[in-house]
Amino acid sequence: MMESEWTERAGAKINLGLKILGKRSDGYHDILSVVQGIDLADTLHFRPAQHSSMTCTDPEVPCNGDNLVLRAMALFSRRAPVTCQPLAVHLEKRVPVGAGLGGGSADAAATLRALNALHDNPFDAEGLRTLAAELGSDIPFLIEGGTAVMRGRGELLEPLSWRGDVHYVLVYPDVAVSTAWAYGRVELVLTDPSPYTKFVTSLSGGCVDYREIMGVLENDFLPVVESAYPIVATLRSHLEQAGACVTSMSGSGSTVYGIFDDRNAALKAEKKLRAQGHRSFFCQPLVSDTYN
Repeated sequence: MMESEWTERAGAKINLGLKILGKRSDGYHDILSVVQGIDLADTLHFRPAQHSSMTCTDPEVPCNGDNLVLRAMALFSRRAPVTCQPLAVHLEKRVPVGAGLGGGSADAAATLRALNALHDNPFDAEGLRTLAAELGSDIPFLIEGGTAVMRGRGELLEPLSWRGDVHYVLVYPDVAVSTAWAYGRVELVLTDPSPYTKFVTSLSGGCVDYREIMGVLENDFLPVVESAYPIVATLRSHLEQAGACVTSMSGSGSTVYGIFDDRNAALKAEKKLRAQGHRSFFCQPLVSDTYN
């Protein structure tokens, strides 16, 4: 049982491309995406309490039963084969909300990892992913992070090894995009497999080189979000002018990112964008054993 504070980092993710393959009978959509954990992270602090509760540094984040952190705590308590002690959790929020970076999902994954560790690991990694799938589509991946091909509604994962030294500059345009809104506006067109789809399909059980995936990046949400929020296209242009090898958008948006093969150029671009008043981040891939 826990006697003092426990701290857990909640690393976000980016989608290195995202294709929507069709709508499912359960109302979700089948997707195909290479997803990668990054070192932009929230931090959660857990401590013993008489009743489970939550606080957050971001006043816009609800700290009620709708929050994924409290939902993860409740789910773990119901399913764990042990008696779970009440905990108070304080969330230091750094990942923007509604940004396509899986911030809330990362917080839920971190909560499951922390509770598992605090109760002598009643679940293995697969057990935690099964719990996570009940909470949301990105959460199973974020249990361990790394790099993976994501299929289904996000719960089907094939880990990949990552080749190459890459640096990301992320820019949040201060626009929160609802995933439901984005899905409702994407037009599904049945066409031959795109170069991105063919490339990702060929990666099954293998290794991905960032230079190869840069040539086929495609996000079906990007045209929809850029049409509604022109600032997204503007920020991508800024990243290109700063030396990004390629730019895209993560998830359903609205965060855009540039991939750089030059660390100094990436740091310079991030500093310039921040000086212009944009919420920007310099990030790198986060390997899965960070949480082990």
